[in-house]
Amino acid sequence: MEIRIGACGACGEAIHYRYPCKCRRNAIPKVITLCGSTKFKAEFEAENRRLTLAGNLVISVGVFGHSDGIQLTTQEKELLDNIHLRKIDLADEIRVINVGGYIGSSTSKEIEYAISKGKPISYLEVSAPASE
Repeated sequence: MEIRIGACGACGEAIHYRYPCKCRRNAIPKVITLCGSTKFKAEFEAENRRLTLAGNLVISVGVFGHSDGIQLTTQEKELLDNIHLRKIDLADEIRVINVGGYIGSSTSKEIEYAISKGKPISYLEVSAPASE
């Protein structure tokens, strides 16, 4: 049984659970790395889902230290920060999850890094955390 999940805005063909419409089957997806505070896991997950369903290849955070209450050592934090910079290297662009105007020091560094690499930057502005 095929499960239809919508219609493509470009070609009008039905989009099904198992395969995309004809105009996206052979398209090379844009690679987007999500950046932002790990306080906002729900917003990351929602934007990851939205961008993926729009046909993008999304790279996200691997460990949500703040929202999951994981205490990271300084060494682990540095490792994760460096890995995320490599994720930015792989991306065509970055999307900053900006909840309530909060952009912390790590995210600021990621934005600066993306600028230095010539990566386009877009922002998802959310007025309040979904978890509240």
